Amino acid sequence: MNSPHILIVDDDREILDGLVKMLTQSGYQTSTALTGKEALSLLDPFPHLIILDLMLPDMDGYTLCHQIRQQTAYIPILMLTAREELNDKVLGLELGADDFVTKPFEPRELLSRIRALLRFAEQQHIVKSSNSEQPIIYGPVSLWRLKHRVEVNGEGLELTPIEWALLELLVQHPGVVFGRETLLRQVWNNDLFVDSRTVDTHMQRLRSKLERNPNTPRLIQTVRGFGFRLFYDENSPK
Repeated sequence: MNSPHILIVDDDREILDGLVKMLTQSGYQTSTALTGKEALSLLDPFPHLIILDLMLPDMDGYTLCHQIRQQTAYIPILMLTAREELNDKVLGLELGADDFVTKPFEPRELLSRIRALLRFAEQQHIVKSSNSEQPIIYGPVSLWRLKHRVEVNGEGLELTPIEWALLELLVQHPGVVFGRETLLRQVWNNDLFVDSRTVDTHMQRLRSKLERNPNTPRLIQTVRGFGFRLFYDENSPK
């Protein structure tokens, strides 16, 4: 089996060379791009993962991330940024990034996040569809575990692997409150480099896809001081 192919997009040649060396030594195949335009030209065949710098000479990483998400195939995207503001990360996640690493980063942290994203992506792609599978239904949500398909009110949703893992856990245990530490353990496998703010950001992003009005959620509810739960009241106002 061929090793995963990672596309690195960064205009800093020193960082590019360092990442190529580190990833090659870790058993990954790599290709590199200095600009967003060059990166878009390297999406055929699709890489298994993209490491994307936020600041590029011809377009910012947000724009490139959004354009990549218009492709038919899902590709995990890990953004590199020198910024630490939460709003920058939230915007990146809303536009399709799966995770962030802030420069300067520890190689061990970066490799840990890469392995986690590749693991989620593999789980999404290797599960075979089954025509006889019955969905798990809760309120307006229908979830086919084998097909990795989700519908809300009959409309299909595109979820990232982390969003899928969160929703799958919630929909199998409707009404159960999951604390942030539990979600870190269940979804992120106790990744030392993921904190509770990451849980909040991904949950906010999942909520924005499921809810008609994310500001007044009717499905994913925050239980103050405890965590999150999936709860649906058919009698609540729509």
